[in-house]
Amino acid sequence: MRVILLLGLVFGCGSRANEPPAGLEIRLDIAYGDSDAQRLDLYRPPVMAPARLVVWVHGGAWMRGDKANQLDDKIALFTSAGWAFASVNYRLSPDPPSDDPGRIVHPAHVEDVARALHWLHANADELGLDSTRIAVLGHSAGAHLAALVALDAHLFAPALRCIGSFDTEAYDVPRALAAASTQQRLILINAFTSDATVQRSASPRLQLVADRALPAFLIAVRGGDERRQLQLDFTDALHEVGGSAEVLDASGLLHEEVNDRIGGPGDQVMTPPIMEFLTGCFE
Repeated sequence: MRVILLLGLVFGCGSRANEPPAGLEIRLDIAYGDSDAQRLDLYRPPVMAPARLVVWVHGGAWMRGDKANQLDDKIALFTSAGWAFASVNYRLSPDPPSDDPGRIVHPAHVEDVARALHWLHANADELGLDSTRIAVLGHSAGAHLAALVALDAHLFAPALRCIGSFDTEAYDVPRALAAASTQQRLILINAFTSDATVQRSASPRLQLVADRALPAFLIAVRGGDERRQLQLDFTDALHEVGGSAEVLDASGLLHEEVNDRIGGPGDQVMTPPIMEFLTGCFE
């Protein structure tokens, strides 16, 4: 693990809507498990009280991506609000997609996210974090994992406050497969196998039960008709079991822009709703 103290505003390059605070403590490549993939980065602003924590789960079709990708604006956004920010790597399925029976498949991805959250929760006092105020946000595959880790009762016992799930169709994997293109079908089976039982266990929509305390959800909705319907149906299903779910209308954005815009200069689609949601959720 590398520890860096950011004394000045020397982060990345170019202009941003926010800047990370001077004195930002950066801990890179913290091991939360034995695999090289089981690493996280933590950014903590110089606040005296335990810091509320935003955890980011990257996308990449469950087979690519990295905790450092497109992060500068997000780090600046959340730490300038006085919140700690963590970004998590997890084990990935093969790229390109494979039918190797020994490949990384569900539930490895989400188990790693849960393990990272357990590590952060267990070490919150030492790290200066508020273990009662944790949000998990993710884009694409990370949006699916953020939703699933909050809803599968076998994964993360300590309650999460807030979930931001930004543009995924994998709330119901069997249904997504039924409407998938050839390439998307390969990606989904690469991650979730052809086993219907595995696919159901990987579906956040199918983990919902009544009379259970749930975190608040913010769900970004965009894409084609079937993708949007999957996202809206998941929102409705959360309401049906007594959950809190808000819709973030990202219909004017491309899939990649949903991620790129967060914390970016001039963004009025993703950033304000996310910050309003987290501020209210953390209260």
